[in-house]
Amino acid sequence: MRLFSLFNNPLRRLRGRARRNIRHALFGFSSAESKGDRGERRVARILSRVRFCSDNHLLNDLILSWPDSGTCQIDHVIIAESGIYVVEVKNYSGWIFANEKNQYWTQVLTTGYRGESIKNRFYNPIKQNASHIRCIRRILGNYNCPVYSIVVFSDDAEFKALSYEDDDVFIAHFCNLGKVIERIDARFAGSLSSEEVDGIYQTIIASIVDVEKSEHVENVRQCVSKRQERLDNGLCPRCGAPLVVRTARSGPNAGVSFLGCSAYPKCRYTKSLK
Repeated sequence: MRLFSLFNNPLRRLRGRARRNIRHALFGFSSAESKGDRGERRVARILSRVRFCSDNHLLNDLILSWPDSGTCQIDHVIIAESGIYVVEVKNYSGWIFANEKNQYWTQVLTTGYRGESIKNRFYNPIKQNASHIRCIRRILGNYNCPVYSIVVFSDDAEFKALSYEDDDVFIAHFCNLGKVIERIDARFAGSLSSEEVDGIYQTIIASIVDVEKSEHVENVRQCVSKRQERLDNGLCPRCGAPLVVRTARSGPNAGVSFLGCSAYPKCRYTKSLK
């Protein structure tokens, strides 16, 4: 597990709270959508200053067409000789309780002088970014290249519990996002040739669709409905193959039964029986 973050700093949190209080007093409470847009713009500025991120290979706020149907909205994609970086922005502050395997994570915000707390659930961004990566891999087809999932949070976010094991997943804050990417690039530089980088870039560009975000949101809703319909019929929500009962043979869940896609290893979807 790796968490590239600043040490927990009470002064940083106090300064962040003071900034939020002043902003709310002057401009009122902003919507989650506008806050998310501000986070994406900030990350775009950070990425544009990363040493190897040329304008030609940095894509911001792109909507791709799935090879089968629907659309996929991705905050940022970098194509470099060290691989593809898929960046998901969560401009969330407060305490974050997170586990790679959970469907949802929890944000806890303290408000007022009495320390009242507000809890918000949001979809696991690691799983969310994993779907973005699946879309990119299906678009690329024969390109066998490393892809890194990076989830970036506000500097005011403090992880109270964080668990993840995937070597290709990285969690960062705004303040050190550039360093995280440069460390990955230094370690895996040369994984792709410049010709492969250009080819991947052109393939992704060709799959960008010109649709409004509202249309994309509707596509997502239809996709969620379709996935649930497949589950209700005992089918894999990803590929539509029948789900079968399997039993884990090793690891911490050895002996535990679960639902798995019958198309394994081509499709690795699993679901707990609990």
